[in-house]
Amino acid sequence: MKKCFIRLDASPSLGFGHLMRCLALSDELKSSFEVIFVVRENESKTELEKYNFDIIQIKANSNEEDSMLLLATNNPNSIWIIDTKRKFLEKFLPSLKKNSDVVLLIENLSKNIDHADGILFPAAHLDYNILDPWLPKSKRDMVLTGWDWILLRNEIINASRSDSYFPLVITTGGTDPSGVFFKIWELLEGAQIHATFMIGDSFANRNKLPLPDEFLKIVDYDIKYIASAGTIISTFGISVAECLFLNKPVISVAHSKENARGSEILSTRTPACINLGYFEDLTQERLIKEIDELKHPNEEINSWLSQNVIDGQGAKRVVSWIKRKVEEC
Repeated sequence: MKKCFIRLDASPSLGFGHLMRCLALSDELKSSFEVIFVVRENESKTELEKYNFDIIQIKANSNEEDSMLLLATNNPNSIWIIDTKRKFLEKFLPSLKKNSDVVLLIENLSKNIDHADGILFPAAHLDYNILDPWLPKSKRDMVLTGWDWILLRNEIINASRSDSYFPLVITTGGTDPSGVFFKIWELLEGAQIHATFMIGDSFANRNKLPLPDEFLKIVDYDIKYIASAGTIISTFGISVAECLFLNKPVISVAHSKENARGSEILSTRTPACINLGYFEDLTQERLIKEIDELKHPNEEINSWLSQNVIDGQGAKRVVSWIKRKVEEC
């Protein structure tokens, strides 16, 4: 069976959104390829061990590019999927491609990215202007992006509703290192709005959590809360796409100014995403206004959601694309 190496960066400080989408992809890959995750020492390994995939660790004091190229040389004609923000040196991607059948980058902008076979932006908010310094317009056909390429885990695709109804659910990601949870809690405290806050296993500040009260509750992450929610507030990222897939309009709050731009773009491409921008700039008045308005979604929102624009087949499309590329080798 041909090997597929997935080079991934994910940690409590970086967040686990990249891990979740790579797991969605690996679930589709594993029936056709031997999937091996490649991570830096002390990053992601503990999370990945839960899923029984093979793991190779790059030692913290080693040269990452040299380590990956050695792996590629020792395992020729393999597939490489790279989901990291690290900027690679000019010679790296041409060298990696020379020893590999397929190289797919996920949201990585480095020198010579046109030597890869494809660049995946598994979202619908890509600003094509960011590609200009890295990729000639004549090679834009190697970019895979849009609603069809969103990567969703089977847990989301097969989600079932709870027997209970949750009028307002807030999810701020698996780790929330920026502290979006605390900002939203502060704004809702005393507002007499019933809300359920979800926190992930790796939530960064569990020891600082406030005490729940009559209106504000805290629960461990479970997709049933999203599936059974009325209104949802989510930090911008894959969680927003998951809400939209489950036919839930979502109020999007960005944990960084970079993400705020993505949230803004997405809100122009679907009426079901309400952008509130960077979380530090959020006011109680604006937040409560949007919560109240979304209790009764308008016809435009309901019409968009009824079209099932996100069909949950993104991972299958990526694997089919990889298989076609392998056949072309």
